[in-house]
Amino acid sequence: MARISFQRPTDQPRGTKRLLHELKANLISTYFDELRLIVGFAKLSPLLKLSEQIVAWRSGGRVVRAVLGVDQRGTSVQALQFALEHLTETYVAHVPSWAGDVTFHPKVYLFMGPTKAVAYIGSNNLTVGGTETNAETFTKLELELPADEVLYRDLTALWDDAVQAALRLNRRLLRRLIAADVLLDESVVQRRTRSRARDEDRTGGILPQFPALVTVPASPIPRSAIRGIAHGRRLPQRRRRTFTARGTTPTLGAEALVMQITPHRNGEVFLSKAAMDQDPAFFGWPFTGRTVPKMSTNPSYPQREPDPVVDLKVRDDTGSLILRYPALNLNTVFYARKSEIRVTVPPDVVRAVPSRPPYPIMVMRQASEPLDYDIEIHLPGSPEYDAYLQLCNQQMPSGGSRVARRFGWV
Repeated sequence: MARISFQRPTDQPRGTKRLLHELKANLISTYFDELRLIVGFAKLSPLLKLSEQIVAWRSGGRVVRAVLGVDQRGTSVQALQFALEHLTETYVAHVPSWAGDVTFHPKVYLFMGPTKAVAYIGSNNLTVGGTETNAETFTKLELELPADEVLYRDLTALWDDAVQAALRLNRRLLRRLIAADVLLDESVVQRRTRSRARDEDRTGGILPQFPALVTVPASPIPRSAIRGIAHGRRLPQRRRRTFTARGTTPTLGAEALVMQITPHRNGEVFLSKAAMDQDPAFFGWPFTGRTVPKMSTNPSYPQREPDPVVDLKVRDDTGSLILRYPALNLNTVFYARKSEIRVTVPPDVVRAVPSRPPYPIMVMRQASEPLDYDIEIHLPGSPEYDAYLQLCNQQMPSGGSRVARRFGWV
């Protein structure tokens, strides 16, 4: 008889049960030989986090089939390129406008094998939020075959039904979808139009106090996937292709950069050039402006224009907020001579943040309009600091320092 269990709404934010972990565990299981995905929205990042398992799964002769929706620009070009490259068979589903205000919106993950099957049916899209950090729920159905054959047939019928609203993905269809502008391009900086509720609402009133929820950040993008994209190489595959929409700017589809920092006395914080090479779109590169030298003999450098607007917070070793700039214009310059990307923070931030090991950690997260980024600086000692340090899976050049800084992508 089928076993039924549930993901609770706070499981993912707390890190106790995440869909991504369930998917990884099943992809390395010997019980299953086919995975079917039916999701409304898909982004590149969770696919990169599953890439090692998917490649090993496919190399063992096992099958991955997907139906991915493209309504409301919820699916990215890069996710479809990954699917075309690494999945056995992919279909694209779209509900035409003449059908009314209808969105293709299911979320079904079905693992199939000779004696067992497991299905996850709920609210989880194939995105970082849907698989790791959002407050989502799913029902998990674990089947024994042939005892649960009737329920198994009902589950497989979901696939047959979804395919009726879809077209088989190929290069030609992908080009047409890009031309029709129905896909999100993760290599272009996206300004979200729907703002999240902040400490104050739009009228300036104070929001009521909601229950505290201790959250755990999403997992980092694996270094193997990052190296493949940043250097134009792919994961193991039959043919060499690129993930990028038009063969231009590479992207990881990252939502946040997590990096150890060392503020300088003049307010400059050196970001990682390696990180910018890996995901130029995250930084808005290439920059369109130029610096104006104080002396005519000095060189001019590329500058991001206009300055990105950020909500900058600094938290102490207890996690308490000690400084905040809710709408800071963050001067951002690429010093080509030294191949360095730098941002400038206010003097009191420099005074509050140590520049020696153990280095403070900056979490730079894409934000909603009118902001470009939410930035939090965590001082060593807090629970949040330790959680983010675990995400820093890449090392930067030490530059002569005794301890090299680290960074990672979420």
